[in-house]
Amino acid sequence: MKLVYKRIIIVITIFIIAFAVSSYLIYQTYSDLNEELVKRTSLLLGRAVEEALTNAADKNLEELTGREKKRIRALMSSMTTETGSIIHILLINDKMKILLSSDRSIEGHEYKSAEELANLHSEEPQVLRKIWDDKFNVLDVIIPLKNREGHVFSYLRLVISRRELLNFYQDLSFIFLPITVIFAILIAFTFYFITRAYTHPLESIKKLASRLNEGDYSYRINYSRKDEFTDTFDRLNKTIEKVGVMDESYKKAEKRISSLLQVVDESIILIDNEGGLSSYNEASSKMFHCPRNKAFADFFKEILSSNNELLTIISNALSNEQITDNKELTIWLPDGGDILTRVSSQIYKEEDRVNGVLLTFKDLHLLNELQRNLQRSMKFGVIAGLASSISHEIKNPLSAMAIHAEILNNRIKKIRLSDKEKVHKSLDILQNEVKRLNRIISQFLNLARMKQTDLNLIDINSLIKDVLVLVQQQAIERNIQIESELDDSLDYIYGDADQLKQVILNIVLNAFQAIDHSGTVFIRTRGKQRRIFVEIHDTGKGMPPDVQKRIFDLYFSTKEDGGGIGLAVCKNIMQAHDGRISFESVVGKGTVFTLDFLRKEKTTQLNIPVLKN
Repeated sequence: MKLVYKRIIIVITIFIIAFAVSSYLIYQTYSDLNEELVKRTSLLLGRAVEEALTNAADKNLEELTGREKKRIRALMSSMTTETGSIIHILLINDKMKILLSSDRSIEGHEYKSAEELANLHSEEPQVLRKIWDDKFNVLDVIIPLKNREGHVFSYLRLVISRRELLNFYQDLSFIFLPITVIFAILIAFTFYFITRAYTHPLESIKKLASRLNEGDYSYRINYSRKDEFTDTFDRLNKTIEKVGVMDESYKKAEKRISSLLQVVDESIILIDNEGGLSSYNEASSKMFHCPRNKAFADFFKEILSSNNELLTIISNALSNEQITDNKELTIWLPDGGDILTRVSSQIYKEEDRVNGVLLTFKDLHLLNELQRNLQRSMKFGVIAGLASSISHEIKNPLSAMAIHAEILNNRIKKIRLSDKEKVHKSLDILQNEVKRLNRIISQFLNLARMKQTDLNLIDINSLIKDVLVLVQQQAIERNIQIESELDDSLDYIYGDADQLKQVILNIVLNAFQAIDHSGTVFIRTRGKQRRIFVEIHDTGKGMPPDVQKRIFDLYFSTKEDGGGIGLAVCKNIMQAHDGRISFESVVGKGTVFTLDFLRKEKTTQLNIPVLKN
């Protein structure tokens, strides 16, 4: 039930209670007044009878003759009737004996009852209520008769019908029932008009509050009446219009700030004045390795619960306005891992009051990786500078060795030797090693050489299908099952098809080698916002942590005959395409490589370091 209705009901209930109490008090007052009027009327009747009898008998009643008694008795009978006000009239002497009565049959009767005697022995008139003949409600009026000296010599007793005296009085219900009905009607009309006057405005305000709670500031109160609410609703509509403009401006500013946060590579987290997470950028989620199925706000709470030093930095900023500048801090993650970071904090205020803290995190592992990449680039520069000057110095002797080894092999075929088979075997080994050295030198030179590449629109799904055709036979020989889930709704990307095919082929072949015997390689494509992802998952043996740290290092390989160049080239190709390559590996369960491409990036040429196997 609505509050306004409750209040109206309470007011009406109080009014009804007050009306009932007042009516009861009026009824009681009227009843008491009526009783007093009946009593006084009875006494007046008694005095009138007393005066009539006194005039009829001006001497002592004991001395009345028979004729005088008959005349007085007749007078009494004329004043009494069974249906009138006076039922009986009696004259009683001082010995409590009935001398005369309108009912002659009771004359001579003597009162002996203590109650009757007590009622008769009185110096003042009395009016007593009694039941006559066990069925009539009567008034017993007793008036003492006194002589000139003031002594009581007899008593006049009248039995008066109370009902007859009350003929002028009707049942009070006939008075109060109409009054009650009238008041009930008035209350009903009052309730109706009050609710009608306030229900519509209240419903309008309720609907307005609901729409504002939903964030709809375009709603306006349409109030057509002209009453005391009209001006108020007009002002409300104008205020809501202003609030809507401010809200729109706030949303635009919030979007601009959010966009700025997202393009920043550093991890940025905003903390409100109560210590809770207010906002963050995508780099924060990636840096702290937040699971995809978990909200970052909840994940960051878990991080805070495990890092007291970070909590202290936030608390000092909020309480003491103490900022932190580039402090190295190890952040412990909920999964047991850790991240070495450089933390800075800044406070922001509103009206000279601290309203929150801005935290920035730099991943020192990433900085170290950038330093290693810089050193690697420097090495590549040195290699590129030396490559052209030493290539012929190395390849020419190798070519000569290969030619003379072939000539020597042909000549030995014509010569009879006892261990000719061993000599041929040694020559084959020599030729194979010369070829391998020549291939490594070629790879080395191609790695250092920059190739100008023209880019085109590429359907990544078609490119993956081409790679799967190439490796299908090898998968059958290794008893490896290839499964794919390619999203047909993906957009195109810009890139060099040969180079990207080399990346995917290299990762797939590495996945084959990670599976000892019998397993599955699963390839999936998916899109998210302006990115396209390719995931290659194998059920192989996985990589231990020490291998994961060096997997993209040049010339690092876990295979005996590997050159350690493939994944390094894959990373360079992905970076040249403004893409990213990442992986997750668990020992004994397998590895997932993820290629992250920018959708339709408008680029026509890239300088891509090319490595041909």
